[in-house]
Amino acid sequence: MNHRLLRGIAVPTDGVAERQQGEIMKLGFTTAVFDKELEDKEVTLQDIVDFAKENGFEAIELREGCVEDYDGEALRQLTQRYKNIHFTYAIKNNCLDERDEQKVKGAIHLSASLSGEPILRLVADGGIIKSEKRRYTSQEKDRIGSRLKTYADIASRHGVMLGLENAREPMEDIKYLIDQVGSTLMGVTFDPGNLTSIAIEKENPLKALESLRVSEIKLVHLKQTINGEPQTHITQGDIDIKKLLDRLNGMGYEGIVCLEPKPAKGCRDGIKSSIEYMNKLYGKSWPYF
Repeated sequence: MNHRLLRGIAVPTDGVAERQQGEIMKLGFTTAVFDKELEDKEVTLQDIVDFAKENGFEAIELREGCVEDYDGEALRQLTQRYKNIHFTYAIKNNCLDERDEQKVKGAIHLSASLSGEPILRLVADGGIIKSEKRRYTSQEKDRIGSRLKTYADIASRHGVMLGLENAREPMEDIKYLIDQVGSTLMGVTFDPGNLTSIAIEKENPLKALESLRVSEIKLVHLKQTINGEPQTHITQGDIDIKKLLDRLNGMGYEGIVCLEPKPAKGCRDGIKSSIEYMNKLYGKSWPYF
């Protein structure tokens, strides 16, 4: 008999474990963690989903480019076979590209078919920030905000939540864009590890979290960095993981915490090591609250 990585090693995989009293967050991971192994055909998307099921993960973010050659219909069929896993979708879009609307519209439609509580992770642009290492101009922010309003209108017709990730942008700019949209469906994919690594203006993740209302947090990406370098597993580093999770719990966050360690060979071991580290922090297995 196999045993789950989550909920304690004594929980068997045959049968669905009951949701425990006090559990408010779901723990999952993104398929982006498997990027290198997928590219080298050392693992399949089916293998990844089976790994999640066997170890008790409650959520998987399907990342564009990290789902093999599955099209929308194939992804829908896959997710329908795993009713106890919350599937979300993530795309790499560019709100400053005139072709972006068609791409995001298709991703919204796909997201709506993957889950009863669909979430789509978006980015604003990133190309300008990455290449020119500067913040958006006021005109660029207005253009991005206008495009995001259109996406929120489309999402509202399908009941899809949109999580705009703080990629390289300062949290202040992400907040500005969300406020400009003014939709309860539009919020943040909060990534504390980006704030300590690739952001053009490094920020304290706990202080950045204080600037957000819990209703604005649609998804959380969790990784660790050491001296600004992303790690292949979650361990002690720049981010106080326990304080971060405790703060989310204290805010009343009831969404997904999506593990996103740096992609590398042997990433399943990296995910397991991450769970083991967090279990040690709390002195017990997930769920911690």
